[in-house]
Amino acid sequence: MTLQAIQESVTSLMLASAAVLKNKLAGGFLKVTLAAGTGSGTDVTVAGMVVGDELVSVLSFITAAAIASVNDRTSEYTVQAGGLDKAAGTNETNNQLLIIWLDLT
Repeated sequence: MTLQAIQESVTSLMLASAAVLKNKLAGGFLKVTLAAGTGSGTDVTVAGMVVGDELVSVLSFITAAAIASVNDRTSEYTVQAGGLDKAAGTNETNNQLLIIWLDLT
């Protein structure tokens, strides 16, 4: 059987439920969320984010009312159920956060 014959013979109806998982696809599914900045040590709510998703970047726009600069704050956050955990770090109270993440779950 040739490769072309194999490719043409498999249809989506033949795949079992959950046979192809998001984390097996190249790049997963990119999500972008805007959130208000929080105080140091305050978690950030991100709808749909769960443990197992991958944080790509957290950019802090300084300040939300009149953006003057952007800082990479990714290292200050980890993924948790429902958002990002921030144990300590920069006070972002007056800033806007741009959260880029892969929905792998």
